[in-house]
Amino acid sequence: MSITDEVARMRERLDGLVREQADRRALRDRQAQEAKAKAQDYMSKQIQAAERYVDHRRELGRREKEAGGWATEKTLADKSNVMGFGVEDEEDGPGFTGHAVNTAPPVTRPEPQPAASWQPPPVAPAPEPVAVAEPAPAPRRAGRHARREESFDDDDFSNNSWMK
Repeated sequence: MSITDEVARMRERLDGLVREQADRRALRDRQAQEAKAKAQDYMSKQIQAAERYVDHRRELGRREKEAGGWATEKTLADKSNVMGFGVEDEEDGPGFTGHAVNTAPPVTRPEPQPAASWQPPPVAPAPEPVAVAEPAPAPRRAGRHARREESFDDDDFSNNSWMK
């Protein structure tokens, strides 16, 4: 093996490494462009959503202001500008009143039973009361503010400290 062969082999290897490095750089640049495009798209969608939210909040604020500061469900609900007046509109057919047609199933209520067939539920006998011995009251200490039990008044709040 001569030196020229060895140099040629090293040049080929170096050219391969340079080519691989250029390919990697191109791939990295392409991925960066794709990520930037995705981020741009995502941010534009976020901006649109934020703008819709701000518009919605402004509309709710306007409705609240019109209602004199009251933020109730009726005030904040989407309003229908079509007014229905009942029987006169029904002649034109359904759907012209601007109100949703009631699609809920009818409420079924149990049939009332005659009073003669009703019987009260059976009552269990009350248990026998058990006598419990009450402990003797503690002896009261005689002092300036001591009161007898007979003189206790539920409405007398003179012993309460109101500064707690």
